[in-house]
Amino acid sequence: MELIVITHPEMLPGEAGIINQLFQSGLARLHLRKPDVPKEVVQDLLENITPAFRNRIALHQHHELADAFGITGLHFTERARLDVAPETWSALKSRAYTLSTSLHDPAQLETLSHDFDYAFLGPVFDSISKVGYAAKLPSDFKLNPFTFPNKVIALGGMDAENLGLASQMGFAGAALLGAIWQNPEQAVTRFAHLKSLQVERPFVDRLHFISNETPDMSHIDSIRLALEAGCRWIQLRVKHRPEAEVLPIAWEATRLCDAYGARLIINDFPRVALAVQAYGLHLGLTDMPVPEARALVGNKIVVGGTANSWEDIELRIREGADYIGLGPFRFTSTKENLSPILGVEGYAALMQKMADAGFSKPIIAIGGVTPADIPIIRSTGIYGVAMSAALTGATDPAETFYEIQQALC
Repeated sequence: MELIVITHPEMLPGEAGIINQLFQSGLARLHLRKPDVPKEVVQDLLENITPAFRNRIALHQHHELADAFGITGLHFTERARLDVAPETWSALKSRAYTLSTSLHDPAQLETLSHDFDYAFLGPVFDSISKVGYAAKLPSDFKLNPFTFPNKVIALGGMDAENLGLASQMGFAGAALLGAIWQNPEQAVTRFAHLKSLQVERPFVDRLHFISNETPDMSHIDSIRLALEAGCRWIQLRVKHRPEAEVLPIAWEATRLCDAYGARLIINDFPRVALAVQAYGLHLGLTDMPVPEARALVGNKIVVGGTANSWEDIELRIREGADYIGLGPFRFTSTKENLSPILGVEGYAALMQKMADAGFSKPIIAIGGVTPADIPIIRSTGIYGVAMSAALTGATDPAETFYEIQQALC
């Protein structure tokens, strides 16, 4: 979970030194928010921040200082965002700025420009720094991953007690203010403690599109169709071809996914995944073991694995897979050597075993799943679904994607 520190709104004694120490302690992003501080004073503060750290800063005010100090981040309050012409965002992105904004209503994520790299949403919990600034989200709130494709950062009341809760709600990170600046002398220590609590959980989408090849459609054609429909988790699954033939297909899929801001997962070929710097790697039951593949591709690539039985699930969890593709749900013509069909009853029994064992791992239903199946599949505790023919064979893939999206919410 990403941690972002927002400065105290007032100037503090020795603040530049504290900020430098925060960066030295591993802070990746600082939001410089001084709403009532003159430009000249903010400029003095920036001059005392080590130049090598300035590209990790996002300015809330005095954006005109960005270029002079090599600052790449610009933040727009909700009010400022509404006062700016929409075409401004693409113009700023063309100048390589990282853009962020603030929201108070989750519904606004549906219409937020995708030019924003991330958005603050809150207050999620009762504010630490602002008395009476109460949480606006219910305790059982779940972020809908389909409403905004980029990062959503939890704002308001973030501390050691509720970072985990924010992660469970689906937030990609947390913005820290009161937890850091209540006692400025302990700011660096507090940040280091909060950072030590973070266990990075890789993002796993709820809808996985698996490429397929037919006499009328190539793998790349099927991926393009899925991307145009709205899918953003794409698994390239090429069977019965050597690695040398898969690599150029993977490069083409990489360029296509990059153009749509999608995550590419390579099936079966760890070296190909490494070569194209894919987001993830998926391994079948007869493929390379997860630990061996992890040693090859490193920890930055998400690694998923297929399972068909409880023994397979236990193996995948022991191996350290980031997610598990469990199936088949029903017969599917896109997969050879089909394992025993699980159906809803099989999913329900296996998910109950997961709960009894205290296992927590995203489980993806695979094999012949249709949009109509999703509600009952999800009722078993399954995290998401994988599809291929349900989209490529749809009369209106975009409408089918919308139906899937609504069913997965």
